[in-house]
Amino acid sequence: MAAYARENGIEVADPAPEAVRLSHSLYLAHSTASDKFSKICDAGLLLSATQLALRRGEDLRPNSVEVLLGTADSVFLYVAPFRYPNTGCGLLFARSLEEHHLDDGVATPFDSGGLVDVFTRPDPAEPVRAFLSRHELPIPDHRQYLRISLGTLFEKPIDYIEVSEPRWPGPIGLMRGDRRRWTHEVRIPREVWIRTGDLQAVFAPISRATADPEINRLFEWCKSEGVDRISFNTARADDFEALRRECVKYVYSKLQ
Repeated sequence: MAAYARENGIEVADPAPEAVRLSHSLYLAHSTASDKFSKICDAGLLLSATQLALRRGEDLRPNSVEVLLGTADSVFLYVAPFRYPNTGCGLLFARSLEEHHLDDGVATPFDSGGLVDVFTRPDPAEPVRAFLSRHELPIPDHRQYLRISLGTLFEKPIDYIEVSEPRWPGPIGLMRGDRRRWTHEVRIPREVWIRTGDLQAVFAPISRATADPEINRLFEWCKSEGVDRISFNTARADDFEALRRECVKYVYSKLQ
C-alpha cells in the first residue's frame, strides 16, 4: 500500500481515529434469501457448499464459482454491513469469531467470488486461483490492511460503510463490478454455529420473524441470550436495500 501511495502521489498520514475504530470493530456479516434463512435457523449453523452437498447427497457443479476458486468448503462473511444482493435476512457476528479461527480462517480485501466473470484483473492470463492465493491475508491481521485502506483510499473512512466508491482504486488493480470489489471477505472452513457468544445480531422482516416458526425460535433464543434482534417493515420478502439500511443504522448505533 505504501508503494502504491508513493507512485500515485497519495499522502499517507497517521491513521485517523475513525479508521482505527472502524477497522477494529466492524462485524462479520452473512445475508441470505428469506426462504433459506428459515432452514439456517432450523439447522443452527451456516454450512459451506461442500458440507451442504454432502448432507444432500449431491455433487457440486464442477463449473461453480466456489469449485473453480477452491473455496467450496468455506463459509463466506463480509467485514461490512450486508453486501450480497437479492437477500432479505441476515446475521452479524462479532469479530471474536475470527479469534476462534486464527489457524484455519483467511481473508481477502475483496469478494473472492467476483474474480470469476465479475471483476477485471490486472493480468487476465494469471490463473484465478493463483491471483486469489496471492492476495489472501491471515485473520485478524487483515484488519491492519483494512485500517490503511480506510484512511488512504477513501475520502472518509465511513464511506466504506456507506458503500461510496473509494477515491483511489487501490494497489490490487481490480476493476468493474460493484462494492464487493473493495469489501473485505472472511472465509471460515466448513461451518459456523449460530447460537454462540459470537452472534451479535439477527435481521429479518417483521412478517418473517412473526410468521416463520424457525426464525421466531431464533429470535426467542436471542432475547434470552441478550443478542440483538432487528425486525423491519418491508413489502417484499427479499428487500435487500431495506436489509442494508437497517444494518447500516445498527452499525452506526454501535459506533456512537
